Amino acid sequence: MKNTTSKSYIFFAVLISHLLFTFETTHGQEQLFINKETLQALKANTRSADGMPGKSYWQNSSNYNINAVFNPATGILEGREDITYYNNSPDTLKTIVVRLYQDIFKKGNKRISEVDPTDLTEGVVIKSIIYQKEQLSGNNESAYITRAGTNMYIKLPQKLAPKSSANIHLEWSFKIPSKTQLRMGTYDSSSFFVGQWYPQIAVYDDIRGWDIHDYNGLAEFYNDFSNFEVGITVPGGYAVWATGKLTNGNDVMNAAYYDKIQEAMNSDKMITIAVPADYKNGKLLKNNEWNTWKYEARNVSDFAFALSDHYTWEASSVVADKTTGKKVFIQTAYNENHPDYKEVHEIEKKTIEYLSGNFPGTPFPFPCMTVFDGADGMEYPMITNVGSFENRGETVYAQSHEIAHTYLPFLVGTNETMSGWMDESMTVFLPEELQKTIEPSKDVATYTTYVYSYYAGKEYEPAVMTPTIYLTSDIYFMLNYGKGEQILRLLEMQLGKDMFKKCLKEFINRWKYKHPTPYDFFNTFNDISGQDLTWFWKSWFFEQGIPDLSISSASWKDGKCTVKIKNIGGLPLPVSLTFVTSDGKTFLYEAKADIWKDGKKEVTLTQNINQKVTEIKLGNSQIPDSNPSDNKFKLD
Repeated sequence: MKNTTSKSYIFFAVLISHLLFTFETTHGQEQLFINKETLQALKANTRSADGMPGKSYWQNSSNYNINAVFNPATGILEGREDITYYNNSPDTLKTIVVRLYQDIFKKGNKRISEVDPTDLTEGVVIKSIIYQKEQLSGNNESAYITRAGTNMYIKLPQKLAPKSSANIHLEWSFKIPSKTQLRMGTYDSSSFFVGQWYPQIAVYDDIRGWDIHDYNGLAEFYNDFSNFEVGITVPGGYAVWATGKLTNGNDVMNAAYYDKIQEAMNSDKMITIAVPADYKNGKLLKNNEWNTWKYEARNVSDFAFALSDHYTWEASSVVADKTTGKKVFIQTAYNENHPDYKEVHEIEKKTIEYLSGNFPGTPFPFPCMTVFDGADGMEYPMITNVGSFENRGETVYAQSHEIAHTYLPFLVGTNETMSGWMDESMTVFLPEELQKTIEPSKDVATYTTYVYSYYAGKEYEPAVMTPTIYLTSDIYFMLNYGKGEQILRLLEMQLGKDMFKKCLKEFINRWKYKHPTPYDFFNTFNDISGQDLTWFWKSWFFEQGIPDLSISSASWKDGKCTVKIKNIGGLPLPVSLTFVTSDGKTFLYEAKADIWKDGKKEVTLTQNINQKVTEIKLGNSQIPDSNPSDNKFKLD
């Protein structure tokens, strides 16, 4: 039979075998499953087996110039948008994918999150599309335009070559939802938060090409790092807060109020910029007809804004880098009827100081941060949308959690639609010690341990590496927030706090303003720690199991206590044993999770304890265990 195998096929097979061999010999004999997309990226040298961006790493970007007009009386937001899209890839693009997030409200579209029927519309109205000065279409589909789900596909009349750019002009409008508060919306008759609002070029990357996953209301976002110049025109009496720096404050605000902003930019003391009466009596703004607020942001992955005609407005600055003295301008805009917000500005300040100086210990990367009083909690670059809470612990948690997202996904551009755990688990974990310092009753670590212990092993619990877009809402939160946080804490227990922090800081430094995958995270921690953690990644991210250790037997004789620990659930967990002696004293013994890394199902531990041991307790409030009933052993 004639051999039809091509030379290129043989070359590819040999190369992949080499990559797998390199990965195995570098990181031990146990091997992680590597998906085809990642193997292809390794072959193309856009990723590397040590967790560094590859020599041929690339990513695309855009410059957005947007002018939008919002009329609160009608709820209609209209925009004109000029985009310069940079194709930095080695590929010739025949199509450009544009996200129309607000098509989630389009009648007949699929969604996971509930939408009030009164907010259903015909979706985003596209009035004009011009590509490289060529008019393509209006709202109807054509030979060049196809819409499906929340994406619009533009078939290019002229292909976009590698290392080149194209100009796209869009005119559009849609209605802001009045009742549905899906990360954005209407919070009273004259207060709004606006996210997922402008037609946005989807990500084209080295892993999957175009990201064409529809916005379903649950899974979050994956965006290019781009530059924005945005003008937002609103009626007189309204203030606008947004991503980035306000560039024309002196044009729209009266001098007395604009001077307060300038003062706050250099003050560590909170300064009240405006209160409801300032809006009502017309003193805040120069023009009480219509005003255009202009904002500028560079190298950010999204842009959001908010407006109100009665919110209390506070501002100050906080030093984020003690070495350079770099400051972050922070603002709070809130409803005066929400008492918890009286403290939010201080929480905002403490959070930025903690994240910058303590954990992760990387200076806050952006020049400003605004907290807006909206609903629940949602993060955007340099602005968050967080509601009011009666419980102080919830206020502390929500505010610090959303600000922590500055690091992931806004500095490190993780793909939330595929790997939501990469940002959510980290932003649960990072501020936990700060939260307890501000509000001692808020013990997030113990709570997530309890939640994960309860849900672990149920039939609908998938592996953590399951793409986020496949998750239902209950599993989405348990997996990305609960189990994900547990995994990070267990990893910190394994490595030690100092080494964990060193690995995390290096991961942030390697992948800032770039798009890492989970493998880049795993490989960086392997590389920096100098440890083969394949056993950890495989068990906790790729496989399923139940956190369940038990004491199968124990004895004390002649000053030695011998304990047999059985791993019933199969997951590698650290061991914490408390020995209680006949005279009431306690002795603590701890072993790291790597005692199980060779696949052991049972280990025997021996401790020298002179006093007679009467009871042994296994575990603690920070180590998950789905069946704690077998964690105590009494000795005669």
